[in-house]
Amino acid sequence: MANLANGIGAILQVGATTIGTITKITSPQLKRNAIDVTTLSSPGGFKQFLAGIADPGKIVAEGFFNTADSGQNLLYNKFVNGTVDTYTLTFPSITGASWTASAFIEELDLATNVDMTKALDFKLSLQINGQPSIGTSPTSGLSGMTFTGTAGTLSPTFANGVYAYAYTFTTNTTITVTPTAGVQQQYTMYVDGMNQGTFNTGSVSPTIPYASVGSHKIDLVVAGSGLTPLTYSIIAVRIS
Repeated sequence: MANLANGIGAILQVGATTIGTITKITSPQLKRNAIDVTTLSSPGGFKQFLAGIADPGKIVAEGFFNTADSGQNLLYNKFVNGTVDTYTLTFPSITGASWTASAFIEELDLATNVDMTKALDFKLSLQINGQPSIGTSPTSGLSGMTFTGTAGTLSPTFANGVYAYAYTFTTNTTITVTPTAGVQQQYTMYVDGMNQGTFNTGSVSPTIPYASVGSHKIDLVVAGSGLTPLTYSIIAVRIS
């Protein structure tokens, strides 16, 4: 009974960005087509079938329309462009469970029901593309992060269970990060919400350019087979 939970605390992310003010999420409903191979000689007069093609289903979310939410603000352009992205549905932490899937937005309703007695709402339907993966326990996460950059300082000091950081450095026109883990895993890197690729932990990331003083948001989504992902977020600032 220890891992039972209601839905409070569940989140839906596109890439490393959480889609906010959600009130209801419907998980993928996996189905498989049945191919009828019944013949006149089928034993006992019972129908016989072959297992056909599997349908990965959809993820459906509903909530309150919020133009200040960074996750919701991504959805319209993703729908218009028909982009296929990685979506992660993470259940309340007590369960350790998640769904991760490649999907595109099949339906997007933004403030469809305008009613003076109710808050404006939104609805999102994601068509899953290919096989989704289910995580039943959390990843062990990272054991360290190493950055390039002159006079670089990471704050706070890295710790496995701390997921938000600031990194400051000077003069370099590019930086990289090398995340490490006690157990070989993979990390997907996002820079300002843009997917930079997926790599093995222990390998150096692609370069992140800094033409001048400024900042980038770096998200490292760490995952392994059958594990629920964790996201480490870093605001990296060139100060001179």
